[in-house]
Amino acid sequence: MKKILTNNIGFKLLSLLFAIVLWIIVVNIDDPEITRTIQGIPVTILDEGVVTENKQVYEVVSGQEVTVTVKGPRSMVDKITKDYFYAYAPFSEKSNVDAVPIYVQFRNSKYDKDCQITQKTMTMKLNIENVIEKSFNVEIVHSADVPSGYYLGKEGISPETVVLTGPESIVNQVHSINTRIDLSGRTQDFQVSVPLRCYTDSGTELSLNAETSLSVQSVDYYANIYSVREVPVTCGYTGKVANGYELIDVNVDKSTVKIAGPSVSQLDSIVIPDEILNVSEATQNVSVETDISTLIPEGVYLCNSSDEVVKVTAKIEPIINNTYTLPVSEIDKVNIPDGYNAEIVDRNVNIVLSGLEDKMTTFSVNEIEPYVDLRNTVEGNNEVLVRFTLSEGLSLVQEVKVNVVLTKINETTTNGESTENTVEPAESQSSELQTTIGQETS
Repeated sequence: MKKILTNNIGFKLLSLLFAIVLWIIVVNIDDPEITRTIQGIPVTILDEGVVTENKQVYEVVSGQEVTVTVKGPRSMVDKITKDYFYAYAPFSEKSNVDAVPIYVQFRNSKYDKDCQITQKTMTMKLNIENVIEKSFNVEIVHSADVPSGYYLGKEGISPETVVLTGPESIVNQVHSINTRIDLSGRTQDFQVSVPLRCYTDSGTELSLNAETSLSVQSVDYYANIYSVREVPVTCGYTGKVANGYELIDVNVDKSTVKIAGPSVSQLDSIVIPDEILNVSEATQNVSVETDISTLIPEGVYLCNSSDEVVKVTAKIEPIINNTYTLPVSEIDKVNIPDGYNAEIVDRNVNIVLSGLEDKMTTFSVNEIEPYVDLRNTVEGNNEVLVRFTLSEGLSLVQEVKVNVVLTKINETTTNGESTENTVEPAESQSSELQTTIGQETS
């Protein structure tokens, strides 16, 4: 077997080569018919105005490229690529369901005679929408605030309104159009051009496609920046409270507010007119609210809108009378005339004080340091005024007097001894204070 394969090997190889050459010659002379599939042939759109001139836009859903099969002589078909074809879709032949027929032909008509085209992609499918316009007020959004100690005054943009034009499905997704401003580090007036951004109702930024446009792409933003100043807020009152009551204090719930503006140096305080708070015949606290923004001059702004309305309160409390019992032993006697002995014949004295409850609560009779001044008294019984040292806010309802008896001191000498005749007090006095508080409304 081996000898059969290897015997005359040169002739055998030469015969094989001759057979191949002969086959090639036969094929080239015969040129058999073959079929090929060509993909990715781009489709040209014709009569686009049929859609766009009716204020509509379209989106190609399918059919932007076509696939064909070509049948013909090998010598031709083997050379054909997608660039040999011209495919087009005339919108003028659009159906009611927005489908456009696609036509394919050879760019060079010499292939028409020998080659046959069979389309696999027959139509272009469209999504057609109406083009609408919608106006939006441009919103200003601060991505960062001005530094501490500064206030953003008047700000604005130009233009304030823009028009969005595009497919209905996209325009209707836009909920707001705004411009984002970074105020960090801004301590003086400035102006800058900023781009516009579109957002859906969920706050997602929406990118616009080629068919959608804004009347302007950016707006000019300007702002006034002022330094902040803090000033007090004060208020008086009119009228007189009812008898037996006292106005303790007038309080403003926002004792100071922050202001700013070009004229801020002209304002040292905000004074609420007295007539705002009328306490006539009042027996309890009186409160009113007032808008202080009307009290500041032009060119001055309240930094916080919550400071516009303040609450003014007049604190009113009843005046009460308390009676305290003071043992006479606690009353000092000063300026006793020489040669006389002085004794207070009363056992106790009552002191009636008038004042507010909180003053009464902290008051102690030990604080008053009572005394009688006997400078101008005479021998015998004297009615003398008791003097006190009272704390602020308390007053004596009526004068307190005690009876003081002055007796002359007699000196005699018996067996070389000195004897004094003095008046013994009728009763011993207690050294402890007894306080009886009787509370009544004056």
